[in-house]
Amino acid sequence: MVGWFSMRARFERRFGPVLEAAREGERRCLRCERWGGDPVLMVVDAALDSIGLSYFNIVVPRVRRFYEVYVRDGRIRSFEDLAGYRPDDRGLLEILNNRRAWGTAIQVADTLERMRRERGLRSDLDALCNWAHNTSYLEWRNDPVGQIKGVGLITFQYLRMQAGVDTSMPDKIIKRVVEREFGVRAPDDLSFIREMEELSRRIGYSQILICWAIWLRESDMGRGEWEIV
Repeated sequence: MVGWFSMRARFERRFGPVLEAAREGERRCLRCERWGGDPVLMVVDAALDSIGLSYFNIVVPRVRRFYEVYVRDGRIRSFEDLAGYRPDDRGLLEILNNRRAWGTAIQVADTLERMRRERGLRSDLDALCNWAHNTSYLEWRNDPVGQIKGVGLITFQYLRMQAGVDTSMPDKIIKRVVEREFGVRAPDDLSFIREMEELSRRIGYSQILICWAIWLRESDMGRGEWEIV
């Protein structure tokens, strides 16, 4: 027991400078308030992040640009609207020149829109959250969203986190830091997520907060200057 108290203290000591910002990220995820609660932007965020770009320096500015060009003027207001675009749309490629990423976003939007209709849900946000809470990372390969090209386990989990599920994603940064700081090792990614569940339970911080704290501390942004969207 003492060991776990020491681990909590270690976490707070190591990540103290970013805990306030991490708590804001946690709050927005758990309340489904990322990107102002816009599920289209959450899907675009996850899709652009899926190709391994620097999150704060590249993904966030591109999602903001997508909002300015397509959402703010009303061209894309829903999953149905986004699903009507093609990955080679010139405007999309001007924001980020990657057909695969846009194809992933479009297919996820189409899949969630079909779920919304089939399940009689009122809104896109309801569809995203309903999907996220009623699926499992253990069966992600058989999930309609998990089967989409470009949606690996990391993207699958990140999208669920944005939709209010307290879980984690086995990206290389989180795995490296958790092993270095807490000695958490796992033979595969599914086992790693289970280990993160246990770490969260033992030290008393949500998995989402742990992930945000790691991302923020390991990012190449200026110290102390983090804006959670």
